[in-house]
Amino acid sequence: MNKNKRSVRIIDRPCGSGKTTQMIRLFQSNRRYLVVTPLLSECKRVVRDSKVAFMQPEVIEDDPDISTKKDHLIQLLSNGSNVVTTHAMFDNLADVARDGFLDDYDIIIDEVMSVVDDTYRVKAKSWNEFYLGNGYVTIDPDTKQITPTTKWEADVDLVDDALNKRIYKAAKSGRLYNIEDGINIAVMPDVLLRSGLTLTIYTYKAEGSIMYAYLNRLGLNPIHDKGTNDIENRFIKRARSQVIIKSIPSLEAYKFSHNGQMKTHSCELDMKVPKALASLRKYKLSDVNLSNILITCPKSKWYYKGKEPIIDITGKELTKFRPGPYASNSRMSPCYTNRPRALWVPNTTRGTNDYKHCTHAIYLYDQYLNPNILRWFGGRDVISEDDYALTELIQWLWRTQVRDGKKVIVYIPSERMRNLLLEWLWHGNVPTVEREKVEN
Repeated sequence: MNKNKRSVRIIDRPCGSGKTTQMIRLFQSNRRYLVVTPLLSECKRVVRDSKVAFMQPEVIEDDPDISTKKDHLIQLLSNGSNVVTTHAMFDNLADVARDGFLDDYDIIIDEVMSVVDDTYRVKAKSWNEFYLGNGYVTIDPDTKQITPTTKWEADVDLVDDALNKRIYKAAKSGRLYNIEDGINIAVMPDVLLRSGLTLTIYTYKAEGSIMYAYLNRLGLNPIHDKGTNDIENRFIKRARSQVIIKSIPSLEAYKFSHNGQMKTHSCELDMKVPKALASLRKYKLSDVNLSNILITCPKSKWYYKGKEPIIDITGKELTKFRPGPYASNSRMSPCYTNRPRALWVPNTTRGTNDYKHCTHAIYLYDQYLNPNILRWFGGRDVISEDDYALTELIQWLWRTQVRDGKKVIVYIPSERMRNLLLEWLWHGNVPTVEREKVEN
């Protein structure tokens, strides 16, 4: 196939409209597929529901030739098997794409979470002295792409106590870029997006997504299939009757951006938020089972030092739950292992049905793009902060029972986020009575 005429499409449909179901239904036995989903549960769904056989890469203990998931991935692709995996395999997917294993595949990305990841940073002194000073990486002066040197390739196992092997793998796969000093970001491998016979992305409100901006940055110019206006209008009209928006008056004066919660108002919010949550639980949510309440905030605010309990495949907690400042004394998260708790999820949660039983939601965020990611893309002219915030909020909220056509009550202390949601629900013409309902 002529790569210049390769099909790149975004299938943009409302949350809960059956995008994944449609994707599974359209698989054909005479084609080969690589499907990348955000969660293992969605991988299992593809394997279970597809009439076309799919395999997940895994370590096979009794096979000495398959000691890693990458070994199994290569074997599956070499055999022409259909493969489903998660975004956690990006480094390996970049390698197999570069080696041509995906040339005959249709690549499908279902609700990708980690288009850009800024967790690949180290302290500036370490970066300048150890990584750069000792000659383990080079940085392209124009693109800022980070490449490991032959020295690091030779010493990777010898220096892994000092130099982060995760950074090495991302750089080796060609997806690591430097912002400044030790601030680095890893992106979805462009070689993966340029590989295969076709590329299809399933999502909603792509115009507010980092993914859309990234595809355009790469010059792939995707066809944006939004369906008919009737699809969107029916979805929004139905959502108006299902989503009940509430404020948390005692928290309205505070900034709920990530920086606001971690730095600007950190100490005050550590005291105010648990009191507000305890009040909600005591009065308005007293009859609601805690396991039906979805909550988001910075992870380190809900779990002590950001460490959630380790859970086995049966759901049993193997380590003790230790509450962070928001959870402690909030009445939302008892420490006893046999008691239900409110369900904490990241503010970027999407692509899962695991929380569709939730009747109530608490959104402790004022969503903005990470400044370093925004800098890499070239500023606010490339991605609208409001479009991005609304897209992320809708994706998060549609993890609840609203996706099944049921009502959900969502508490949002951020005036900006409440207004973005209201403006979307009412096409920018919000009746006064609807704004008043938020306060009552």
